[in-house]
Amino acid sequence: MKVIFYATDRTENSAPVLRYAYELSSKLGAQLVVFNTHEMDPIRVMVSRPPEQIEYHVLEEQKEILATYCGKHLKGGLEGKNIKFEVVSSDSITEGIVENSKNLTADMVIIGRKDKHTERGLFVGDIGKSLVEKLSCPLMIVPNSGSNPIKKILYATDFMEADIAAIKKLVPLANVLDAKIHVVHISTEKEYAGKEQMEWFKDMLQQKVSYAKIDFKLVFSDHIEAELKNQVEQLGADLLVLLQREEKGFLNKLFHTSMVKKLEGHIPTPLLSFNQSNL
Repeated sequence: MKVIFYATDRTENSAPVLRYAYELSSKLGAQLVVFNTHEMDPIRVMVSRPPEQIEYHVLEEQKEILATYCGKHLKGGLEGKNIKFEVVSSDSITEGIVENSKNLTADMVIIGRKDKHTERGLFVGDIGKSLVEKLSCPLMIVPNSGSNPIKKILYATDFMEADIAAIKKLVPLANVLDAKIHVVHISTEKEYAGKEQMEWFKDMLQQKVSYAKIDFKLVFSDHIEAELKNQVEQLGADLLVLLQREEKGFLNKLFHTSMVKKLEGHIPTPLLSFNQSNL
C-alpha cells in the first residue's frame, strides 16, 4: 500500500479521524494525502487578474490552511511526516474525492463518519454507498471519535468467490498490522446447508490465500444487522469489512437505502468496504 487518501471537512470534531488515518498510513508505510474541497466565491468581472490565476492562489492559500490544521492536530506537528495536501474546487464533493483519489492512484480512501457536528454535506446521506460504488479502491469509514489500532478484523462473508478475492486483498494489510481475520457468515435458520457451504468456502480460501491468522464462524440469525453488530461487539473487532457485491446475497441488503446509515450509527467500529467490480 503506497497512498492513503483522507478526505476531511477540517473541523475540530474530525481531528481524531485525521490522527487515525495518519497512524494507519505510518504503520503501512504509505503516504497520507489529506484532501479538502473549497467552495470558490464568485469572481467579479472587474478584477484585474485572470480567474484561473485567482483560483490558483486561493487554493494554494487553502492548502496552507489545511497544512496548519493538520500540524495542529498531529502529535509533533508535520516534521518528518509523509503527508501531502490537496485542495480543489469542485461542485460535487463526492466526485472530487473519486476523481482526485483516482488521479493519485490511492490504495484506500478514508472518510469520517457523519455526525451532528458536521457542517457541510460531505457525510450527509448515503455518501458511503455512493463512494463505494464509484471508487476504484476500498473505502474506510471511521467514527469521528477515532478507533483502536487494528488487531482484530471481522470479515462478513456470503460464501461468494468475490469474497475470496476481497480477503486476498485484505491479507497484506492484516499481515503488516499483525492482525487476525475472523471470517463470519450470518445464516438464517431457513438457509440450506450453511455448514457445508462454510467448509467449502474455507477449503477454497485456504487454497488461494496463505495466512495463518484466519478463523471461521457460522452464526444463525434472522436479524442480519443486529447480529452483525453483536458479532462485532463479542469479538471486540477493530475493523468490520464488507463487500459491495454484484450478485444477490444477504449482504447486499447492507447497502440498500438506509442500511449503511444504520450501521454507521450503531456499530462504533471503522467500516472497510470493497467493491466487487474492482477486485
